[in-house]
Amino acid sequence: MTTTLVAAVALVVALLNARIAVPATPQVPQSAEELVQALGQFPAAIPATGASSPLEQHRLEIYDRLWSLGPTALPTLCRGLADPDVQVRRNVALFLGAAGNDWYDRGRPRLVITPCAPALVGALDDADGRVRELAAQAVPATGAAAASALPALIRLLGSSSEGDRNTACIALGGIGPAAKEALPALKNTLSDTSATVRRFATRAIERIDR
Repeated sequence: MTTTLVAAVALVVALLNARIAVPATPQVPQSAEELVQALGQFPAAIPATGASSPLEQHRLEIYDRLWSLGPTALPTLCRGLADPDVQVRRNVALFLGAAGNDWYDRGRPRLVITPCAPALVGALDDADGRVRELAAQAVPATGAAAASALPALIRLLGSSSEGDRNTACIALGGIGPAAKEALPALKNTLSDTSATVRRFATRAIERIDR
């Protein structure tokens, strides 16, 4: 075999290997700090199709690790709600809502996120609407501590943003009877210009005033 032929064969083999190369699986961070920063790579929403893509599979791995750390991860998660990166803030609020409730993984015990209540209340005043929305959705999972969010949620009922008003109604309904303080503001919201807000306000009132 000539030198030229050997070189040609080697080139073909190299090209074939490049085509069939399997992308490296991202490594799952181990520390809470690294995990919280890693959340910033994901869209701030859980797709209805579940973990069908490599990115969503990686999200699931990050979530699994955070869940396994349990209470030891909570201080870092709380700090993550004030991270300079808005994607980190959004995704921390999303994770807390998923882990503190049972809509994401019904087969897993809920994470007790009560210690994050003050940080979630602070996030209700975030400059980013998506952070506010996701934080409000997580607040009811803090249990009795959710009552501390009532002043901020009542303020959101008066926001010029329809999304804020919807979010506040949903959160107050999730808090339930402990949110009676918000009933006057919710009843005012029954005359909101948005039919969607009026509908969420009606549901919230029903859940609170029972």
